[in-house]
Amino acid sequence: MAPEARANPVIGLDLMGGDKAPQCNIEGCLVALKRGVSVVAYGSQEAVEGLGSKGSFDNLRTEVCTETISFAEAPLEAIRDKPDSTARRGIEAVKQGTTGAFVSAGSTGALVAGGVVILGRARGIDKPCLAMVLPSENPRGVLALDLGASADARPQALVQFAVMGDAYARNVLGWQDPSVCLLNIGTEPEKGSMAARKAYSLLKEAPVNFQGNIEARDVFLCKADIVVTDGFTGNIFIKACEGTAAFQLDVIRSELSFGLARKAAALTLKPAFRRVRELLDYSAYGGAPLLGLEGCIVKCHGASGAEAIANGIEQARRFLVNDVSRIIGDALAKMSTEGE
Repeated sequence: MAPEARANPVIGLDLMGGDKAPQCNIEGCLVALKRGVSVVAYGSQEAVEGLGSKGSFDNLRTEVCTETISFAEAPLEAIRDKPDSTARRGIEAVKQGTTGAFVSAGSTGALVAGGVVILGRARGIDKPCLAMVLPSENPRGVLALDLGASADARPQALVQFAVMGDAYARNVLGWQDPSVCLLNIGTEPEKGSMAARKAYSLLKEAPVNFQGNIEARDVFLCKADIVVTDGFTGNIFIKACEGTAAFQLDVIRSELSFGLARKAAALTLKPAFRRVRELLDYSAYGGAPLLGLEGCIVKCHGASGAEAIANGIEQARRFLVNDVSRIIGDALAKMSTEGE
């Protein structure tokens, strides 16, 4: 992407993806537009008209699409058989250079399939990965990857994930010399599967600040800035965390509803509970960039509200402004050269 295009990139947005579409997507789009971001919004006729009814913006263009892809559809077939879907149209626009990035809360599988088939993998990349900042004891959070893009990843791919995560953390998130750990069942180098042990040995030689293995219970305790794993393990990990957090909040809410004394205490503690809920809310961190493609796709959570959509758009903008794709490519090329 040319420097002038990076200075004010155009971001494509899927109005139809996600559990709360199109209303929350429209609201998130409006937030981004008011921040000055240039957006191309893809949606049904009704959704496009709904966005248009909110006002006129010089930095907005809309595209009406007649098809959408649901979470239940086979990803590759859906991308292939629905040429007028918001996901395919949005990804094709990135390929054509009409937009610099595409943001969607829709099917992860469809976005991964579309990204690989339409955009292609970046040079030197075996597998793409989803990277997302999760809440932790550190106010800035912890970057975890892969969270579901590539279930089967060889040890070398995990090294690539680490290099891409390091570049993203430094250049989009603004982190200085982030530490990298490998998610495993123990901290000792010999722990885990054969693939994990091989990945450990490779990561020791990678151009990142590798600090060894980390157990799942320590991910949120400031023991690593970046946590690397394969997409199968990462997806199970993130969904277990989401379910645990939701269960604990429900239990607390239920217990505080019994008796006048507890209800009175709940009213007193309401600001504290609100703060806890905010700390555990993924929407404060935006979406998950799909790293390792010849282009930028940001996947927002399926249950994203307006804030999450807006923050996903902002992540995509920073990704382009800071030329992260080139930086990742240079880092991988350097690593490949040094390994020869």
